[in-house]
Parts: sequence; C-alpha cells; structure tokens
Amino acid sequence: MDALQPQAVMCSYCKARPAAGAVRTLEAWEGRLTVTWHDKRCPHHLADRVLAGKEP
Repeated sequence: MDALQPQAVMCSYCKARPAAGAVRTLEAWEGRLTVTWHDKRCPHHLADRVLAGKEP
C-alpha cells in the first residue's frame, strides 16, 4: 500500500500558512490527502469543526 502524499492548501479566506497559531484541516479522498491551513478565528475552520461534530 502506498502512503498518501499530503498537499498543502492555503485557505482562500484567511490566507493562513503553516506557522505559529495556525490550525489545519485534513481531508482524504480518492487516494489524495490535503492539509488546509486556517487562522484560529477563520469561519472556514469553524465550519469544518461543526461538520466534524466538534462544535455544537
């Protein structure tokens, strides 16, 4: 089995990069793995947490 090679993606809203204070969302599908970076207050990150059942 081949390991998935992650692809880093910058959030189109907050433009966060892998740096101190940034958070990430992982997504795997069809043999791909993406890592999207967000600012902690980014609405896209909050939406990802809601969809994952981590927020009420």
